[in-house]
Amino acid sequence: MRKPGRIIILTALLTMLPLIVPGVAHLLGVKGTSYREMLPSPHELISFKGATANASSLPGASVADGTQPDLPEPPPDAGGIVDPARTLDSFYASLARTDTKQPGAITRITHYGDSPITNDGITAPVRRLLQTRFGDAGHGFILLDRPWAWYGHQNISFAPGGGWANDSIMNPMVKDGAFGLGGVEFRASGAGKYTKLGPAPDGDTGKNFTRMDVYFLRQPNGGQFEATVNGGATQNISTAGETAESGFFEIDAPQKGENSFEIRTTSGSVRMFGAVLENDGPGVVYDSLGVNGAFAGLLATVMNEQHWTTQLQHRNPNLVILNYGTNESQYASDDQMARYERDLREVVRRVHAALPNAAVLVVSPMDRGTHQGGKVITLPAIPKIVEMQRRVAAETNCAFFDLFAAMGGEGTMAKWHEGKNHLVGGDLTHPNGAGAEKIGELIYHALIDGYDRYLVRHPLPKTQTLAQK
Repeated sequence: MRKPGRIIILTALLTMLPLIVPGVAHLLGVKGTSYREMLPSPHELISFKGATANASSLPGASVADGTQPDLPEPPPDAGGIVDPARTLDSFYASLARTDTKQPGAITRITHYGDSPITNDGITAPVRRLLQTRFGDAGHGFILLDRPWAWYGHQNISFAPGGGWANDSIMNPMVKDGAFGLGGVEFRASGAGKYTKLGPAPDGDTGKNFTRMDVYFLRQPNGGQFEATVNGGATQNISTAGETAESGFFEIDAPQKGENSFEIRTTSGSVRMFGAVLENDGPGVVYDSLGVNGAFAGLLATVMNEQHWTTQLQHRNPNLVILNYGTNESQYASDDQMARYERDLREVVRRVHAALPNAAVLVVSPMDRGTHQGGKVITLPAIPKIVEMQRRVAAETNCAFFDLFAAMGGEGTMAKWHEGKNHLVGGDLTHPNGAGAEKIGELIYHALIDGYDRYLVRHPLPKTQTLAQK
């Protein structure tokens, strides 16, 4: 085995060690069992190089002209978003403003999830396809460092260094519940920790960034960091404050175009979360917020509610996606399922309370395979979790997308693992590059199908429709 491979495997093993503790099992309500983080296969996930999707090649890419009759909601197993109360209309209205190129019309999507999105493999195709169709208004939120060896984002240059210390909601060593928008906090003592962010080296999106918004924690005796654009003039920021509270600092580039940004600590103790890169739009911005091994309940049991509320309100997305269930499926007794349902309801309540004007979309877990009697079958807990999530979404004013059904339902991972051109790793849980691309296309297709249905009821002005055609 080559040295890089050994390093990656060692990193994964070290990542798991702190998680095998009674405290996490207690959070899950698992007695006598350690909760093991669901780790993807690093050699499968370090670099996603599957086939790229083209927005115009996917179904649902046409613009409605208002002459069609109103369309019924798709049935639960049709692969579309179920939203009988039309809770996503506020999101679609924002997308329509972006679609008609209104000045500064930015539609923001914040996608929460677990390990299948920690390297942006599933979310990057959704971002790219939406930006190809509606315009690229920037990359969105990205963590300051790699909490896991395979963490990274596509369509952006990302170079952290200097030895940041980190802590996530999955393994909470700090007790104040302040983990930022993305569920991970980073600490530095003294100068020299840095993060460099810039345009993507290839592709058609991720080229232009006009501003960077840094998310950090103000605290008594807080240290300092500096922010720089294009290696030019530096702005110094103090993180000192009378009490611990969220802090934000925005730095603007002197001109539009391919601007690069850098964050670097200069003195004292600094605690930071991440940064958002955007431009002036119009266009779409898509945050990918995956935490390895996470389950939805951590947003309710570990994240401080007021802190998370402040972070969400500052980001102010038009759509929040809650995409969990992979790790919950490891344990699914009746008691645990009841706990998961209570936690999911509480997470939704917190999002609605923080963002009353935002739409919420619950996305089910993918299929997850397991070996039984020499065959690969769907883990029995997956369908139970999907149905629980469907019911919670319907009862809490959320839309629901059954990703499990959309990708093929029962036995999908068995099919995806067959042959040389398989779409899932040996764990029968985490898709490889090509599989992630397909999952991303399914999510994009579902969003666009819902948007096209919205346009039937709320047609774009004919001048705009003709111009787009």
